[in-house]
Amino acid sequence: MRRTPFVALLLGLVLLSAGVLTMASADAAQRQQDRGVKRDAAQVATAFTTYFERARSLDLLLAQSPAFHPSGASLVADNAAANHALTYLEQLYPGAIGEACYIDSRGYEIARVTRGTPAAVADLSTGEATNAFFAKTFALPAGEVYQAAPYVSVDTHEWVISNSTWIRPGDAGPMIVHFEVGLESFRTHLHSSTHGRHVAVVDRGTGRTILQDGLALPATDPVGRFAPLPDVVRARPGAVKSLTTVGHGAAVSAIPRSSYNANDWMIVEWSTTRASFIPLWAGAAGASAGVALIIFFLLVLRRQQSVLRMATRLDHLTGMGNRKALEEALKDAVESAAQPDGHPAAVIMLDLDGFKQINDTLGHDKGDLVLQEIARRLHANTFEHDTAARLGGDEFAVVLRRLRTADDVAAVAYRLRDALIRPIVIDGVARFIGASFGGAVYGDHGTAPEELLRAADAAMYQAKRGREGVRLYAPGTAEGANASTLAADLLLAIEDDRIMLAFQPEFSVGTRRIVGVEALARWQHADQEVPPSEFVPLAEQTGLIRELTHLTLRKALDEAQRWHEAGLLLPVSVNLSAQLVADRSLRSDVDEMLHERGLTGEALVLEITESTSIADPEAATE
Repeated sequence: MRRTPFVALLLGLVLLSAGVLTMASADAAQRQQDRGVKRDAAQVATAFTTYFERARSLDLLLAQSPAFHPSGASLVADNAAANHALTYLEQLYPGAIGEACYIDSRGYEIARVTRGTPAAVADLSTGEATNAFFAKTFALPAGEVYQAAPYVSVDTHEWVISNSTWIRPGDAGPMIVHFEVGLESFRTHLHSSTHGRHVAVVDRGTGRTILQDGLALPATDPVGRFAPLPDVVRARPGAVKSLTTVGHGAAVSAIPRSSYNANDWMIVEWSTTRASFIPLWAGAAGASAGVALIIFFLLVLRRQQSVLRMATRLDHLTGMGNRKALEEALKDAVESAAQPDGHPAAVIMLDLDGFKQINDTLGHDKGDLVLQEIARRLHANTFEHDTAARLGGDEFAVVLRRLRTADDVAAVAYRLRDALIRPIVIDGVARFIGASFGGAVYGDHGTAPEELLRAADAAMYQAKRGREGVRLYAPGTAEGANASTLAADLLLAIEDDRIMLAFQPEFSVGTRRIVGVEALARWQHADQEVPPSEFVPLAEQTGLIRELTHLTLRKALDEAQRWHEAGLLLPVSVNLSAQLVADRSLRSDVDEMLHERGLTGEALVLEITESTSIADPEAATE
């Protein structure tokens, strides 16, 4: 389970990297496709523009032909000359010119050529004035050409667009030179450079399709229902004013038009193939999944860090807060109490009495059960705004907030003591566990959290020594706190081998000879020597007496070994604490020390006080 966040992070980074690369590749391919489509559309538009300009120029050039400027010739002569000139168009636009004619101002055809074949005079039309191009052509300024919108030719029955301009031949009235170009002939320009692309000619104003590659013209209407263009193209044609790239594999390109061109067309080209093998959405999905996994990792990591932060403030045996949690709670309580409208705050330290006997006689597992029960009772008898914590061993503390007066501290301490000293059932037997309480109040006994903790600890120590149960801090109580500090220094002195020995000779009055030497422990602490009468009882109270005695035994036997090697066979005496008399492992420890130094039991004397012998005669005798 612990690996899951890191697996998610690794997978997320892989997916994010792959997704970004895929998106970049797909985007590059899409951009390349868009550029190709845009280029093709522009090329087709250029081809159409050139086609239109050529037809316009041809119409103007045709209008200058002498065949359309007779001077006194007959109508038949005019018809023959005009037919010859109109037939020449087929050579210029092979397969594109459907019908060409010469029309006077009344709408009478003077000459007409259909697919290269001149019409007989008798077949010429006299009703061209009704055609859409007729009036618009006569309305043109001199030298301009009118290009009509697509329509079905009466003569060829095909879809065409027409080009027409007017001329004034001699003294005669204006006449029209007119020819039709088959709409199908434009299809040769509808091509693309790559397979999978399509091109269409679309009317800019209506958005309807005029021509499309691969699709035939409808029978009656060129704006019929061709295959639909892509939505992104169909949504924009009416708004296109110039060359515009639509994107996503589609582009539009406008065909420039003259003022007298009825055809406002544009070229639309689009691709039906995907630009990249892997779609852009797949890369985006992969990148999104990668980001989601990374966010998942960060959330899990943040949660784990939160759990770890809580764990650093938690006592794992009892589930209570630990010393760090207590210090933070006390700091917060002190800051709140320091406010003008703050409530009094206090801290209570408590230590269990007789807990060591529980551990020694019943085992540490039963001792843990006692600590857990004490923690449960503390939690049950404190308010939610108070903080109870286990500082270590059998020592607990409670931070009190929102007190009405400082006198409430003692009342709370007595209430907690009554709850804790009720018998605890262990293995079916009710056991009594005592407790000593010491309290300190913000303002009265200190203003800093450290001062309050020292004061409460000193008061608790005095309550334990005086067996008072509960005691608030008072001047002089700090001696107990100094004793606990001295005990910590004593432990370090034992571990660092800074306990020295002084040797006092034992003199026999009868033989007037030295018969032995007594080893006495000495401790030089800081700048002063701590007397044995002070640090030996302290060692007994704090459980350090065994380490102190073993250190004294080792040092004394080391000295006795040097004496024996020098030929001085004198025994060394070491005082034995009453607590160690009952220690069943003492004999084996002493035997091992003697054996390591090559000494016999005659080299060591263990001195036991009379009070120890009376308290436990069997253990003392053994």
